Parts: sequence; C-alpha cells; structure tokens
Amino acid sequence: MNKSYLALALLFAAAAVLYTMEPSTTSEKSQYLAYLKKFNKPIPSAEELVYRSAVYANFLIQMEKHNSDPTQTWQMGVNQFSDLTKEEFVSTYLGEISSIPTIDFNEPVNKGFTE
Repeated sequence: MNKSYLALALLFAAAAVLYTMEPSTTSEKSQYLAYLKKFNKPIPSAEELVYRSAVYANFLIQMEKHNSDPTQTWQMGVNQFSDLTKEEFVSTYLGEISSIPTIDFNEPVNKGFTE
C-alpha cells in the first residue's frame, strides 16, 4: 500500500511540474510559429518544432540581453536564421575553408607567358 501512495505522489508531482512548464512552452511554440509565418518557413515535424522553438526562444533571450547592454555598439534583430544555432549556421552557410592559395606579389603576373 505504501508503494502505491508513493507512486501516486510522484505522479502528482510530475503533473504539477508539467502543468507549470506548459504555458511557457506553448508561448514559445506560438512565438516560433509566428516567426515561421513571417519568414515563410515550413512548419517542421513535432520533434523538430520543440527543438527549433527552444533554439528560437534562446536566441530571443540572447538578443534582449545584448540589446539592453549600453556598451554594445550594434543591435541584434530577428532574421531568417534566428532558429539556427551558431554551429548550424556556420556548417550550413559558411562551411569550412580548406586552404587559401598564397600569392607571391614579387612574382611577375605574366611569368611563363611568351610573346
């Protein structure tokens, strides 16, 4: 009998935690859905929606923190990349630079060409 009371108590505790978390999660999702509409982005799967809305919410927090800092000389804003992590943005849009050829400015431009 003691185990069933303990299980019931744990169930109520878990429900209370989920109940208090739900409004902010719903708010984050609705903000994210408005963002998707504004930038004409497709609605992702349910799992991806949870992840992307959290990434977007984290971006909004960082943006607010940055923009409220009077020492900053520029302002952050929302754009079509605001639901990507820095790593995702870099790997998707910047990629890696393998090697940049060096230029010898002392070498003549027409070296190897004859008239």
